[in-house]
Amino acid sequence: MKLVQAIIRAERMPDLKAHLRSIGVGGMTVYSVSGWSKKRELHLQWRGQPVSYDLVPKTKFEIVIPDEQLDSVIRTITEHARTGSSGDHGDGIIFVSTIEHAINIATLEKDEKGII
Repeated sequence: MKLVQAIIRAERMPDLKAHLRSIGVGGMTVYSVSGWSKKRELHLQWRGQPVSYDLVPKTKFEIVIPDEQLDSVIRTITEHARTGSSGDHGDGIIFVSTIEHAINIATLEKDEKGII
């Protein structure tokens, strides 16, 4: 099993969530987060005055999936979280980790049976 964590632009989440459901992702945990990356600051204007934000709001989500589903999940995230066809700085990042065990508290099913 794999834990996929992704930090993306908040406005991309509704479309991405629908596509993850369509490929069989059973559930997810979603957080509102903020942070910075290589670019460090976002420069905008508010009431005609320049404003710099060093912590940009994003959405983070986590899903646990069977190993076989990893490639299709990564492909779905990269296709639907990118801005335009070539992507843009700040589109996000994906982290993948291995999960040793998962136990469904309600059913007591373990590992892949517990997450499906």
